[in-house]
Amino acid sequence: MLIQKPNDLKRLVRGGCSPRVLDLYGLHQRFPDLKESPKPLFHNDRLNRCFLIKHNLRRHEASFVYSRRSIVTKLVLPIDRHDLNLGAFWMFLESGNFETRLVEFMGRLDGPEDDPTLNEQFIDDMETLQILSRSPSFDPYLLKVQFGSREIDPRFLTLNHHDEPQLRAFVFEHMAEIGQLATSGKTSQKKSERLAKVLFEEAESQARDQLRYALHMVESEFNEGVYGWKGILYYMWSADTLARSLTQLLTDLATLEREDRVYRHRPLQRPIINMRDCIRVRWDELKQARMTYLETVARFVRDGEPQSMCTLLLRAPDLFRSIGDHVAALTHLTTYWTYWKRQNRLGRVTHEDACQLLPSLSSAIAREDDAASVDWAEFATFQRLRTG
Repeated sequence: MLIQKPNDLKRLVRGGCSPRVLDLYGLHQRFPDLKESPKPLFHNDRLNRCFLIKHNLRRHEASFVYSRRSIVTKLVLPIDRHDLNLGAFWMFLESGNFETRLVEFMGRLDGPEDDPTLNEQFIDDMETLQILSRSPSFDPYLLKVQFGSREIDPRFLTLNHHDEPQLRAFVFEHMAEIGQLATSGKTSQKKSERLAKVLFEEAESQARDQLRYALHMVESEFNEGVYGWKGILYYMWSADTLARSLTQLLTDLATLEREDRVYRHRPLQRPIINMRDCIRVRWDELKQARMTYLETVARFVRDGEPQSMCTLLLRAPDLFRSIGDHVAALTHLTTYWTYWKRQNRLGRVTHEDACQLLPSLSSAIAREDDAASVDWAEFATFQRLRTG
């Protein structure tokens, strides 16, 4: 399909990764020499300048895809590599004829050529698109994990330039709070600031090497730990918005519950209970992972022992995956709910729509070991995640 409104495309330009949009077009504007990288995300230059969007599937679009997921992945290919005013082609990665349509679009944009499906580079690019389709979001830290040991120029998986300075400011503020948590002395505050700088140094920096040698850690183990630490801080930073969205969702559920009482069979009673239980467990596990992180990093700042720092870096990857899993699941829940509210002219999800939405939404975020045993009163106050 064709996008002909330039403004629709320009709104996607963010110069990097965000949970919903992977903007490769903007990355080439941000890093002009990216086209010369020996480790690109895609072999095809046009794919390396595309947009990928996690899209909330509309009802009339359900027939376009072979997927039961409510969130699918849209590929947007600008007609001109340098000018968005000319529009773009788009398609869903989950559509049954995706590969055929992509070959057709490439032929329109670049001219006919031999069957690309026989080309090993094309096959590799299709596998990359499959990974991106399976990924629950496009945040850079999660994408790095999705691609595993594959070597990709890190600029392709970097935070967009709008969010990067805000995250950096949060990290410095967070480190200062950690220093105060451990002790009020100036020495701890300076140590925390130095750690914050090390987190954002290049991998080959002298400061990082000195820290790794002092901790007696091998390079791969150290790098994975630092990356996991940055990922934890990214999710803690993004959780402010999540907390506010969850609070609004719970308020909406309470309203729907009151409306449901006029119906004899209470069709929303069980779905609402299930939804609350799922959110309770997710939030409780997220909070526990966060507290484990805070205790570990505060112990290092307070004690100054290398072993405490090693413990933090060794635990960071697992904590990052745990926190990221919960934040991604809850974020998709709230964004999907917000989307449906915006579809109604009253700005709310009606009882009729809720009867269709809630069963699938609650099952989408449920875990096999979920249980309704968490104290809900603590969640109701909903303090910001980054404050104790």
